[in-house]
Amino acid sequence: MADKTWNVADILATTADFLAKKNPSSPRLEAELLLSEVLGLKRVQLYINFERILTTSEVDAYRELVRRRAAREPIAYILGRKEFYKLDLTVSPSTLIPRPETEHLVDEAIRILKRLNLAQAKVADIGCGSGAIALALASNLPQITVSAVDISAEALEVAEQNAKKHNLAERIRFFAGDLTEPLVGERFDVICANLPYIPHEEMANLAPDVALFEPKSALDGGVDGLEPIQKLLTNVTDFLSPQGHLLLEIWPSSIGKLQELAGRFGLNPQEPVLDYSKKPRIFVASIAPASS
Repeated sequence: MADKTWNVADILATTADFLAKKNPSSPRLEAELLLSEVLGLKRVQLYINFERILTTSEVDAYRELVRRRAAREPIAYILGRKEFYKLDLTVSPSTLIPRPETEHLVDEAIRILKRLNLAQAKVADIGCGSGAIALALASNLPQITVSAVDISAEALEVAEQNAKKHNLAERIRFFAGDLTEPLVGERFDVICANLPYIPHEEMANLAPDVALFEPKSALDGGVDGLEPIQKLLTNVTDFLSPQGHLLLEIWPSSIGKLQELAGRFGLNPQEPVLDYSKKPRIFVASIAPASS
């Protein structure tokens, strides 16, 4: 790239063609996002700067980002951020990249909490990662406080940065530990968890972007994808208020076994929330009998 003079229009076209051969889903969009990062411009500003000539240092910096993306490094890690529920979140290789499917969990938690109509409500986010769920809930529901737990100190550091960035640090407490271990003695109106849930045999089928770069410890759910979830279920009712609800993001084919397990541990499964592909994605259960 650096051997010739490049303007914005030409380098975007060439990069989009190059990335398309590497199989990312949106080569033109990604070319624009990476160039926006290098030039310090918003994407829309690229279109009014098509004739701008890039300096050699800008071309070199862009080439390095494109090289990383061509090697299938997720663009969120390259940029160090990802939008989730209209929040700009810092992410790192120590955290999963927030997915659109997880927004279904946030939607359902908000619906439940609004229905409960509590003057003050307590929420727990187990396995909080970058803090996506905790921050999305706290930013949309001023009456709640959130306790966010993760076993990874590196992930918690990222989550705390995000809470400070969005002025939510006073309403979200962060705890290092395994599942509900740091929360003994407390009860919550909603417990959310996006734990590792991919069946071990499915790990080999993940896209390179995920398999090569995202933390396997946050993905692999064991033989049936339910090992961490089953561990949570063993005592989760001890942490739920009488009107409490548990929400879990899950592997779609796990729903039947999970509903059976939940019943054994004193929970009442409700209708799961479907994802954009109309597959069960969010498991919902209450500690009290589900209303008709």
